[in-house]
Amino acid sequence: MDPRISKQRTALVLDQPFFGALALRLKVIEDPSCTTFWTDSVSIGYNPTYLASLNDLETRGVLAHEVLHVANGHCWRQGDRDSDLWNDACDHAINPIIVDAGMLLPKGVLMDARFRGMSAEEIYGILAQEKRQKQKQQGEGQKDGGKPGGQSGQQAGDPPGGSSPPQSANGANTPSEGSDPAASADTAPSCGEVRQYAADDRAKQEAEWKVAVHQAAKAAQMRGGMPGALQGMIAQAVEPAVDWRAILHRFAQESSPTDYSFAMPNRRYLHMRLYLPSLHEPAVGDGVFVRDASGSVWDETQAQFAAEILAVNDAVRPRRLIVMDCDTRVTQVQTFERGEAVELLPVLGGGGTSFVDPFRRLAHEGIHPAFLVYLTDMDGAFPGEEPAYPVLWASTTPLKRARQAPFGEMVEVIC
Repeated sequence: MDPRISKQRTALVLDQPFFGALALRLKVIEDPSCTTFWTDSVSIGYNPTYLASLNDLETRGVLAHEVLHVANGHCWRQGDRDSDLWNDACDHAINPIIVDAGMLLPKGVLMDARFRGMSAEEIYGILAQEKRQKQKQQGEGQKDGGKPGGQSGQQAGDPPGGSSPPQSANGANTPSEGSDPAASADTAPSCGEVRQYAADDRAKQEAEWKVAVHQAAKAAQMRGGMPGALQGMIAQAVEPAVDWRAILHRFAQESSPTDYSFAMPNRRYLHMRLYLPSLHEPAVGDGVFVRDASGSVWDETQAQFAAEILAVNDAVRPRRLIVMDCDTRVTQVQTFERGEAVELLPVLGGGGTSFVDPFRRLAHEGIHPAFLVYLTDMDGAFPGEEPAYPVLWASTTPLKRARQAPFGEMVEVIC
């Protein structure tokens, strides 16, 4: 281990007890093949050339940066997401917390005020959407024979005259007003890469780290060394994860009527001259799913929700599957009879958000569904009256920050 890293890790133990206690759990190895630093929840790897470019305070900040990646569960939560964009999202999530804790990060790290307080999953959704929009604009610009915005030789979002973006007090670049965040994310370096834990005992490793984070937080609180933003992050990191898919399936199943009836005795016991009731499952009514088409629900989430719509339809087999898209009004309705092949069309819309029209339309057409599930960020106008059927709001905004629905059940959907 480079003596500078050993020295700064000791400084973390003394000055930043939360970070220091967790840093001691990570083995430090020299890795010239990497660009900067990296962690996989077992080790911290570093490029000696990059380390030589940092001063002591920046080295301490980068070590804390890597520790916070692990403490926040970033080594286990990537899933099928693009690794580079996931790394950017994770950096945006933790860098402000490092700075708020009074530490220094290298100049030019990713830190956008828009993302303060958001999870890496939320930030990833925004970055992915902005990247697609940027690629679309560039494609349209090439078709027109020029660059987007009509400015030759200048990237979208570059400051006029080629001036560099403003810097925060700690030297980290912050986006200027009116700049293109997606463009800056393409060029801003990461001071530390987050890698996914690859061993078979992932669940055990994740559980052990949650315990370690909780213990380190309690020890730091006793010494009075826990910034408010860090406390909030820790509370979210150690909170047990709830699988929204399981809640969705449970909600649909519970909304399907089942009961026992003597009308058709259970045949299994007739040879014993025992007349016992059999499970009676009346045909399930209509199942309605509404997709927020305002553009505030990202494509990855829409794709996962579409997959769960198909899974619920196969499991519950409603009389009809009705899928609506809605921004300020219903923009598309797809109806499938029981047994009919279901091929969902892409979400249609892109305006503002109001939740009123789907409920109004169902009432107007005399449809009384067995259940309704609404995928949305919860930022819109709700109906004035509660419907007679059960409603599940699948919120893409964390429930702690989401608007509370006036009726129905809510579940957090972070894909």
